[in-house]
Amino acid sequence: MKRLKCFKIAIGLAIIGLTSCTNNNNKKKTLEEVYDIEKPNIIFYLADDQDIYDYGCYGNEKVNTSAVDRLAKEGILFTNAFTAQAICAPSRSQLFTGKYPLKNGCFANHTATKPNIESVTSHMKQLGYEVVLAGKSHVKPSSVYEWDREWQPVPKKGVPRDYIPLDSIESYFKTSDKSFCMFITSKYPHGKYFDVENPKAEDIKFYPFNANKKNDKAFVKKKAGYYRSIEEDNTQLESVLKLVDSYLTDNTLFIYSADHGVSGKFTVKDIGLKVPFVVRWPKVIKANTTSNQLIHYTDVLPTFMDITGGNATNDIDGKSFLPLLKGEDIQINEYVYGVRTNQNILNSEVFPSRMIRDKRYKYIRNFNSAEVVEQNLTGK
Repeated sequence: MKRLKCFKIAIGLAIIGLTSCTNNNNKKKTLEEVYDIEKPNIIFYLADDQDIYDYGCYGNEKVNTSAVDRLAKEGILFTNAFTAQAICAPSRSQLFTGKYPLKNGCFANHTATKPNIESVTSHMKQLGYEVVLAGKSHVKPSSVYEWDREWQPVPKKGVPRDYIPLDSIESYFKTSDKSFCMFITSKYPHGKYFDVENPKAEDIKFYPFNANKKNDKAFVKKKAGYYRSIEEDNTQLESVLKLVDSYLTDNTLFIYSADHGVSGKFTVKDIGLKVPFVVRWPKVIKANTTSNQLIHYTDVLPTFMDITGGNATNDIDGKSFLPLLKGEDIQINEYVYGVRTNQNILNSEVFPSRMIRDKRYKYIRNFNSAEVVEQNLTGK
């Protein structure tokens, strides 16, 4: 009996030891443990109203996006990144809250986020970060978006839109002694566009959906001005990258995106909701890689929280895509969602719509019938 008792105790200790080892092996490792690095500085550069079709790294050889193309070669390019709404304020509110527009309250342009929502400013401050906005805001109220520092766009002669505050950004990079999360939000290439003289159709990239406009002089002129505004934003981005490379370490996470596509603005078409999304992080991301996994603007905040040692709260809609940045090709989202809520906002359009999409298929639901459109849209 004594030997049997000792045998049972030994087996029990062995099981406990095995379980302990298994639990230790399954324990989530921190970035410090995996990569021997500290928490990174985070920079998110956001362009304004630019189609995913209008980048060299996304297949348009006729537009100058050399700075974005460089980021793609030095990091990872996403081919299935989406916003839930193709309009400025609702798109930005998702980035800053991790919640879909109807949930955070900003689901029509120029409207406010619900006052009880926690945004990136509070979440990242709790994780020891300064949170900075440099450029266009277009979100409210200030009680939800309490930036540690905020710099407005600055006027510049000879260009149609204000510039990002480069001097303030440089000064901050030089002197900052604390981990930071900075959103650099450009006003380009959003119209008013440059006035290009004698534009040529052969300088524009046409696709099946707009090939019929090659001989439309007004369309070609507007497109040429839009391309020139893209080039101006490329100049801004080049300046920012020079500052990053001069003053910050290679443990800097840099994301480039554009808030939505201009050609699909106010719609739930892919040309409005699919966004460019390029990430460089030399300490972690393998250069010149591509991901076809579905990611969404609501995923950005939980990813930042995951990277910096936090956990997303249960009411956040998005999921961390940190595994993709670390080279794991795993599914983050099976579906992403989109909304169009502009009834009686622009030109009396009466098609509130919703969409759901996976990597291959997309379903759009329009809530008003063709008869309603005929009755209400006549003559606008």
